[in-house]
Amino acid sequence: MWLCPLPGPLYTVLMGYKESPIDEARDRFCVIVRSLSAGFLHAHADCVSAAAGAPPEIVLPVPSSLRPSGAPLGRVDGLAAHVESALPGTRWSPRLLARTGGAVGHMRPSARAFAVPPDLRADVVGRRVVLLDDTYVSGSRAQSAAASLRHAGAASVVIVVLGRVLRPDRVPAHADFLRELRPAAALDDVAGPCVRCVQTTAPTE
Repeated sequence: MWLCPLPGPLYTVLMGYKESPIDEARDRFCVIVRSLSAGFLHAHADCVSAAAGAPPEIVLPVPSSLRPSGAPLGRVDGLAAHVESALPGTRWSPRLLARTGGAVGHMRPSARAFAVPPDLRADVVGRRVVLLDDTYVSGSRAQSAAASLRHAGAASVVIVVLGRVLRPDRVPAHADFLRELRPAAALDDVAGPCVRCVQTTAPTE
């Protein structure tokens, strides 16, 4: 949805909604996450459908690799209803993927890191799925989740991420990319071009 250079206000939101030790701060950040997600998906529903090959049918958050309580996005109050409204015909299905014992690390995706529970596999076969995530660093976790869904029979899987994390202070390619890019859209500019509207690529760490 947006580029997320570090440091920056978007990264503060995307970390704060799940990690802030202050309840009021987490609640405030959750409202922003919900608003950003819903606004973008409403504005770019056609882009998501184009990437999926047709209107998507299922949306779920990428499961957490470390948190036993599940995906932080799955705990954002009201997010499911907003996503289903933005993408008509979809069903929010946060339990469609479960974490397994398979390892997944930075730049090391694994189709064995997640699995569709046996009793839910029929819900996946032939379906167009959207995976929603908060941050994308190397993409290992989201790619692992997408691979698991494809192995379970999903017709297509589209990954939609709130923030593509860039580290211009550590990765020269990120710094070069940001220097050459037009000024980044403000967070309230949900109608601006997304990477589907304008095929642009951000280098991976």
